[in-house]
Amino acid sequence: MAGAPSRSLAGELDLGELAALIARAPLLVSNNTGPVHVAAAVGTPVVDLYALTNPQHTPWGVSHRVLNHDVPCKYCYKSVCPEGHHDCLRLVTPEQVVDATIDLLEVRAPKGPKRQDSCPELKEIA
Repeated sequence: MAGAPSRSLAGELDLGELAALIARAPLLVSNNTGPVHVAAAVGTPVVDLYALTNPQHTPWGVSHRVLNHDVPCKYCYKSVCPEGHHDCLRLVTPEQVVDATIDLLEVRAPKGPKRQDSCPELKEIA
């Protein structure tokens, strides 16, 4: 449905390969899971769909946009929505994700490919 070729790599990459792939990406769009923090570690900008459960768990040290919808139950520190509505994520629109992505891609510096020597696994999966 994306209108472009895609391939799921779920379960196919080890951590080093995932890091190498993310290091080569111009940007990562993800919910707030391990790959967001891998992206921050390898210097890849992040659009992070974040459920507002704990404000300390957002990416750091890298350009990022954290997207959520402000709700009264924010900072609940729960892994599963205690209210059952998931509005902090459900009400983030696709347009907000696209806008954040375009914003990060436009301000990203330097332009051009990343240094491959920062992640030796790149040559193995490239």
